[in-house]
Amino acid sequence: MKQSQSLLENLDPRSKILSFLAIIFCMVLTPITRLKDFELYFLLILILGFLSKVTPVQVLKKVLILIPFVLFIALFVPFLKEGHECCSIQIPGWKLSITHEGIWTFLNIIIKSGLSILIMVIASATTPFADFLKGLGLLKIPPLLVMIMSFMYRYIFVLLDEAKRLMRARSLRFFGHHYKEQFRAVGYMIGVLFIRTFERSERIYHAMVVRGFAGEIPAIQRFRFSSMDFLFITGIIISLLFIVSGVIYKIEHTKIIHFHLWLGL
Repeated sequence: MKQSQSLLENLDPRSKILSFLAIIFCMVLTPITRLKDFELYFLLILILGFLSKVTPVQVLKKVLILIPFVLFIALFVPFLKEGHECCSIQIPGWKLSITHEGIWTFLNIIIKSGLSILIMVIASATTPFADFLKGLGLLKIPPLLVMIMSFMYRYIFVLLDEAKRLMRARSLRFFGHHYKEQFRAVGYMIGVLFIRTFERSERIYHAMVVRGFAGEIPAIQRFRFSSMDFLFITGIIISLLFIVSGVIYKIEHTKIIHFHLWLGL
């Protein structure tokens, strides 16, 4: 158990949701050619990680799970994107061309996805999922969508256990080697899993109605904005304005002009 909570854990979930979404939104809209802006985004995420007291080992464990999927998606982009060819790879009977536009698109996917994953890891480490859902409800997100996410999180592991039992039963009873028979068995499993899921959802709903469910799950903890929440959101907004406005480029441009003027003197 943790001896003390971090600064981010003590914040209202609404302030974290708005701040993290603002960072992701600004990163998505920033052109990939402004690499120094992404260095500042990375620095901002490092500061958030320091405030969250999340260890680098915890971050790497979760990031390494998701990064391979991003790499698999972006791996073929340099070869498929049309544009000016910069190099090519010769394969017997085949030629793969890599374009400048494809390389920039690859960097665009990798950098923005990697930074977004880091933000989501920090958010998941400092905000329990129940608090996250309550924050979405307080932000006036449609209650039906919040309820669906709540039930998905609560019962996805039950469905996974049910699917594992079906796979185990299939491996014990199935002795065929033809692909048609295997596909047929998988189709039966999907149908059985759907029926069991529907029946279980009916039982759960009737049990909730009997216990007084009226369309919303009551929460014991009450959230409210504090002065620390306003300071946190203000700091994030100021940081994003500093990055998006391109102040760093203006400072460098001014330094270059002053340097040339000094040489001229």
